[in-house]
Amino acid sequence: MFMSFKGESRMGRHAFSTVASGSLGIVAGVLLDVLVVALFGMSWRTDAYFIAVTIPLVIITLMMLQATRVVQPLFISKRQTEGEHEGWNYLNLIMTGGTAIVAGCAAVGVLLSPLLMRLQAAGSPNDETLLATRLSMFLFFILPLNFPIVIMRAALQSLGIFALPGSMKFFESLFKILLLLSIGRRLGVEALVWGTLAGTLFEILVFYLVLRAKGFRFHSVWRFKHPDMIQAYSLMIFPLAGQACAVGVESVTNALGSMLGPGNVTALRLAIRIIESFAGLLVGSIVVAAMPTIAESVASRDWKATRRHLQHGLYLLLLVSIPFSIWLAMVSHPLISLLYERANFSAADTTLVANILLVMIPYVFVGRFMSLLELPFFAWQDTRTPVLGAMVSAILFVATSFFLVRIAGVYGIAIGRSLSYAAGASFLLYLLRRRIGKIGFAAVRDVSIRICGASLVMAVFIWVGNWLAASIPLHALAAKATALALPTACGSVALILSLFLLRVLDPALIQRGWGAMERRTAGRLALNRTPNSL
Repeated sequence: MFMSFKGESRMGRHAFSTVASGSLGIVAGVLLDVLVVALFGMSWRTDAYFIAVTIPLVIITLMMLQATRVVQPLFISKRQTEGEHEGWNYLNLIMTGGTAIVAGCAAVGVLLSPLLMRLQAAGSPNDETLLATRLSMFLFFILPLNFPIVIMRAALQSLGIFALPGSMKFFESLFKILLLLSIGRRLGVEALVWGTLAGTLFEILVFYLVLRAKGFRFHSVWRFKHPDMIQAYSLMIFPLAGQACAVGVESVTNALGSMLGPGNVTALRLAIRIIESFAGLLVGSIVVAAMPTIAESVASRDWKATRRHLQHGLYLLLLVSIPFSIWLAMVSHPLISLLYERANFSAADTTLVANILLVMIPYVFVGRFMSLLELPFFAWQDTRTPVLGAMVSAILFVATSFFLVRIAGVYGIAIGRSLSYAAGASFLLYLLRRRIGKIGFAAVRDVSIRICGASLVMAVFIWVGNWLAASIPLHALAAKATALALPTACGSVALILSLFLLRVLDPALIQRGWGAMERRTAGRLALNRTPNSL
């Protein structure tokens, strides 16, 4: 029997919507990275940019996570218990106060940028540190504009709108590309900062217009002592401590990379960005889609449903992460070569980034599994427990990375990241079992074996595709594209067929999809036959 969850899965549909829209962001993000490394290579300039953007990006991720895990459950509860009007008022309250608080923190970040950059670029030349400091100050100035975006994003998701929020990365990357192409040669990597500002302003406008159509009207509410305000931000105190651990992890990564020579920070960031882009979209979208479902079951105190949603979440994580990890392991070198190996990006750079990516593959699953295990605690409004998991991960990362760098160089940082998240996930799983008892993850054991079987079949066909691609007499870009596309196509077809043959996926999905397509086609034909005057 295939793994079955009766009824249509909202979690699966929402995850698909996020993937569909987020894939545009992946394409735009990859194209942006291609342009950056083609123009500047893996140099001290790109190292400076990636170091400068690290802390602001972690803070934006923090705001996004807290909007999803703290504000969103409270907003859903407010709308369900007190009505839609009170829900919109709550949104205004949080958005106004939060933007003011983030603006204050951003001002501190601007003042501390010289110190922060010197700590993260400990092994870098003075020119790189000065450039990183200037970029960091600009990015901190932009930071407060991101808070309304993440709050509106959480509100849209709670209303069942996942496609538009999933396109955030696309908007930002698109404006960066436009600015880089127009003024990049004159301003250098600073053009990326101006692109960030333009994309942020565009997102605010689009998100607000969509929410306005749903009935939302923004008005400032300056009530910092309001009980709802105190509740929300008191729940964020511990997550802030957890993200402080994340800042420490990323800062240590930058510092160690800078000590290993120019270009190593960029190599690490490119590998992490590929993992976060592809895995964050495919695997991370499942965690995003699971939050409203788990929050609703926790709010109604339906622990059986909570366990079932966690099992379903793990099933979807395995279904996506296992095949993706095997594919990434087998095509990492052709992928990096096709994406980046041109102009100032050499074949040696390709090998370095591909090997870092290969070592970091376990992080694809363990990072998102840890995020899935955090969701019930956030739904219980227990923000302290996830901090403990973050602290375990951060401490282990720092301890192992300093040791492993001496043995494996830059690869030790990648190994330390995977090990630390695995430890954090195991710790949270232990605490969750103490809270709600046995979760029943064993229910997905059989289907996970079948997923592994289908993935191994995919691996065989990827190997065949690699052999066929090597035998085709092509050169330059055509050879690179074929080396990636042919094995991927062979493996994808084999994977899909194997998933159905091994009963991982329900064959009825094809019939339901075909029926839905026929109904939509019939509806369009009927509409076209209707006279315009009617």
